[in-house]
Parts: sequence; structure tokens; C-alpha cells
Amino acid sequence: MATGTHTIRVRYGESDQMGIAHHASYITWLEECRIELLRSLGASYRDLEASGVMMPVIELNVRYRRSLRFDDLATCETIAEAKGPSRVLFRTVVKHGEIVCAEAEVTVASVDRSGRPVRIPPEVLARLA
Repeated sequence: MATGTHTIRVRYGESDQMGIAHHASYITWLEECRIELLRSLGASYRDLEASGVMMPVIELNVRYRRSLRFDDLATCETIAEAKGPSRVLFRTVVKHGEIVCAEAEVTVASVDRSGRPVRIPPEVLARLA
């Protein structure tokens, strides 16, 4: 398993009139966390896509526990685990200080440009181990 931490500040446009982060903003943040975790491991999404490997989300679960507000600084702790030759599970905990605000699981599949499953490149699998 590979782990990483990424920090996000809630932007004004990601919050409602009460200043609370909109639930849909978390999906964008989770994507940012996945991309940054892979980058930190030396495997970029851009390079994967350039080589013909796409990684669409095939499952997403988010449990919202506490609200984040405009200008809050959130720490996102992500763990990535290969689930077979063509899937990766990313588990992310979003915290404000020590308070858990959300817990999420995102599963991505490795597919070619036509959407057919392909194996995750061995060098990426090795970095996830």
C-alpha cells in the first residue's frame, strides 16, 4: 500500500451561502488527492494517459461527518491499494485539524482508450505495493 497526504483549502466557489463546503467539492478534492499521490510515487496521470492507460472511477463512496467551511485548511490522508491487475482502491480521510470531516473510498479501473480493461503498468503496481 502507498500513502500520501495532501492539503486543500476550501475556496469560496466551493461553498454555499452559509460558507459550508458543497458536498460535490469533495469529489474534485478526492481526484486531486489521487493524482498527487501517484505523482509523489513517480507515476503521473498524464504519463499514464499518454501511454494509453485511462483510470476512470468505477465506484465512489463518501461518508460526510462534519462540515468544512470556506477558507478551512483540510488535510487529506490517502492510502492506495492495488486490487488485482487492473483496479486500485484509494481510501481518503479528510480532516480539519484532528476532526474527521469525511471518509471516502474511490475505486478506479485501468482501461485502454476503447474502455477495455488492461493491466496496470508493472512499474505503477510496484510503486503501490
